Amino acid sequence: MKTKLIVMLCLLLGLVWTDSFAQENNRSASQGWASGAYWSPVYCDGEMVDMLEGGTLRIHYVTRIKPFVYYKETDQLKGEVTSSVTGEVFQIRETDKIHYTPEMYIVSWKYNLIGNMGTHYHGTITMDMHTGEITVGKTVCN
Repeated sequence: MKTKLIVMLCLLLGLVWTDSFAQENNRSASQGWASGAYWSPVYCDGEMVDMLEGGTLRIHYVTRIKPFVYYKETDQLKGEVTSSVTGEVFQIRETDKIHYTPEMYIVSWKYNLIGNMGTHYHGTITMDMHTGEITVGKTVCN
């Protein structure tokens, strides 16, 4: 799991250094498109019920950087991934928010996962990247 987390972080940090051609004159923000793989645990009633990883994603990102003060990124993910538990294929719509300062590094994501076997998950998760602690927000599982 730590390896997948490191890969995800490398992907996200790699996005930071990629400027959008449309934003060349505005250095306070950059945006662009990327593709990647997916990783996320799925929780229902506070218990992990599934692990989604791999798949194919299209990612739109917007970053804001003030060197040595903060880094903020918002990612919108769309794509599909297969459950490692049931084999169900999920369509993903997710918004990730990354907030980094020298004192903290927090990633939160709001997801909507619709499976081809009738399963539907949506909710929020927050992860402290310094400690690896995951906090599960409101979730709805059908």
